[in-house]
Amino acid sequence: MKPSPVLFTHAVEAEDQARADLYALLSRLYSAAPDAALLAAMASADELAVAASEGPGTNFAATWRSLIAASAIIDPEAAAAEYQALFVGVGQSEVSLYGSAYVKTPEGAQLLVEIREALDQLGLARQPGASIVEDHLAAVFETMRLLITGSGQSRPFELAQQRQFFENHVGSWVFECCGAISAKSVANYYRRVAQFTQSFMALERDSFAIE
Repeated sequence: MKPSPVLFTHAVEAEDQARADLYALLSRLYSAAPDAALLAAMASADELAVAASEGPGTNFAATWRSLIAASAIIDPEAAAAEYQALFVGVGQSEVSLYGSAYVKTPEGAQLLVEIREALDQLGLARQPGASIVEDHLAAVFETMRLLITGSGQSRPFELAQQRQFFENHVGSWVFECCGAISAKSVANYYRRVAQFTQSFMALERDSFAIE
């Protein structure tokens, strides 16, 4: 996704920048297998400090810690083979990363068309030459990053706009997709990615619900 070009710049709140960075990381992990540089960066990332009480934040920290540990021990070749087996395959992948595989739309409607219409209303467009279509998990995560940062816009997109896109085009299928990944025996590294994705998405869902 890319925003329509304008000349304004703005600061992003630290909490929102952290959210945007996580969306960017997940978009990268679902668009292609992590290379050596990304694995090294993730392996050296800081753990998250949370309160001792149980809750979504505790699970978020635990799944992040698990992903850090997995990134430290897997090599790029193994990660690439796993990504290929899970999401590309020969003839048919083990797991689809496209929302259209999970969302049941009314007869005559298409999720991909709905997402494209939503992006058009937001003034966002697919980058020329992009190989991933708009209902791919990596693409919707990249869209969320753009909505949070307002990259190329005069200001971040309104929280209501973020919430609407999340509820309609992310939260409606991301948990089912992550569950499908975790259920596959071939998933090792990407089981940790999926578990972290689920915990982050749960935080986003709950935060939007109380705003």
